[in-house]
Amino acid sequence: MIKKPIVVSLGDPSGIGPEVFLKAIFETKLKDQLHLINLVCSKKALEKIANKLQYSDISLINIIDIDLVTDFTLGQPDEKNASYVIECLNGAADFAYKENLTLVTGPINKKIIRSQISDFSGHTEYLKKKFHSEDVLMLLANNLLKIGVATTHIPLKEVPQMITKDLIISKCRLLNQGLKDVYGLDKPKIAVLGLNPHSGENGEYGNEEIESIKPAIEDLKNEGLNLFGPISADSAFIDRKYDAYLSMYHDQALPVLKALDFHHSVNITLGLPINRFSVDHGTAEDIAPKFVADYTSMLEAIKLAGNDNIT
Repeated sequence: MIKKPIVVSLGDPSGIGPEVFLKAIFETKLKDQLHLINLVCSKKALEKIANKLQYSDISLINIIDIDLVTDFTLGQPDEKNASYVIECLNGAADFAYKENLTLVTGPINKKIIRSQISDFSGHTEYLKKKFHSEDVLMLLANNLLKIGVATTHIPLKEVPQMITKDLIISKCRLLNQGLKDVYGLDKPKIAVLGLNPHSGENGEYGNEEIESIKPAIEDLKNEGLNLFGPISADSAFIDRKYDAYLSMYHDQALPVLKALDFHHSVNITLGLPINRFSVDHGTAEDIAPKFVADYTSMLEAIKLAGNDNIT
């Protein structure tokens, strides 16, 4: 199922991250490829979940053991474990960078992390800052749709001022290169969505399309990128004839992706010095004590991470 080694951080121990990781491994053929999987976490904490799920072979996984000072209770996130979650993420990211591996991340509770890092808004932004990357792009993907997000975890009222020509140019370049690197697409067809209803309708409902989005598209076409738009978001996904889309904001993208195929969706960060893949769901503390979580998104993230590209 995978061809090359990866490194994984599991996220918040009180959520479903450890559960979906273990299920993705031991309920599939990945159980025969444990030598390719490196894990940064508390071995004791992982054993606690493995015992509940009746998996006995975790000793075959290369675990970089991180001490979890405060015990955890499933379904009850605890600020005392914030430093542990951060240490695991940093350890996995550093290991990925040093060993030239792909990073897979489990879900975290942002509120818990903010008790230690007040401006924390998510993996994407944190890793950008950690690696001093000039720009990054959040790409959400499943077998039916691939869609990048020009702006990520910010209030909707702040989105219009963020939509500049330079931003669109940068995000489109990242998306174009990422589709080549991850999916092996030679000249991907990318649809760029408008911000406003009906893409602004020639300025009737906003000028972002006229002033920023369309000029960016024209410049990038001159560079050879295969771009289309700006296309109105209300009709862009009807026939899905493009290889990928660039949306203008978070909730312009994710509802469509998740409605089409939530469980197979993954989150990919483009623009880092490492490749990073993640589940496209949260910590789900409400179901964590029940051990009923679907592991498909974690499995898809691992499969993508462990292959040179997916064609």
